Amino acid sequence: MILNNSVEPKAASTLACGNETFSSRRWLAYFQENKKACPNIVFPCTVNVSQTVREPLIRSLQRFQIGETGEGKHLKKFASKMHDPVYEQCIDMFIKEEQHHARILAQMIAAMDGTLLSWHWSDLVFIGLRRLLHLKTEIFILLVAEVIGKCFYRVCSAHLEDALLSDAFSLIVLDELGHLEFHCGFLRSQFESSPILVRQFVLFCWSFIFYCAGCVFVADHKQALTVLNVPPRQFLKELSATFRICSHRALALEMKIEQAK
Repeated sequence: MILNNSVEPKAASTLACGNETFSSRRWLAYFQENKKACPNIVFPCTVNVSQTVREPLIRSLQRFQIGETGEGKHLKKFASKMHDPVYEQCIDMFIKEEQHHARILAQMIAAMDGTLLSWHWSDLVFIGLRRLLHLKTEIFILLVAEVIGKCFYRVCSAHLEDALLSDAFSLIVLDELGHLEFHCGFLRSQFESSPILVRQFVLFCWSFIFYCAGCVFVADHKQALTVLNVPPRQFLKELSATFRICSHRALALEMKIEQAK
């Protein structure tokens, strides 16, 4: 079917947020339900996007599209070392959702008369960083990209006039919210018993990488943000707020913040 103007809530919208114990089986059920609820999005040959917005938006979406197309071989390899077949299934379904996003973005780009990229330096940088150490490192870097993607897709959903584009971006945002909860929950299960100083040091290093990536992203996608009427500083503020919530939840540090208030 063609997605209509009324976006039905998907599994991600009803996913319980919070600090409950990470469960691979619960997450597998989530991904399976999300797959069943996923609507078939078909774009027409053209969409209602002005030329002023079209060109910078295409340039930004091209970079996101290539980042979503990966097969996740290294992530799957690292996940297999957890000796949890259900978690491996979750990772596989997460990768398939990302690939589904890539197909949607490819349709968007084609509907705006754009072409797809075969590579981009930003994608190569993220891949290189993700493969540095082990599964936790890969997920830390992956979450940097997920936070940036979620925030940018939300901006597109809120500021594009074309109803089909806006609804499609809304659905991707719902998926990304689920992905953030999934990965943060996993990291939390790995770090919640670690000494507080270890978690704070990890947060410091992670934050440094995130803010560097965020600043580079804003500089590289400034034109798209501008035509969408989103000041770069405002976007950085949203990035920072989203990252702060995710990082503190992932490292089981939010209780410390609440007690300090």
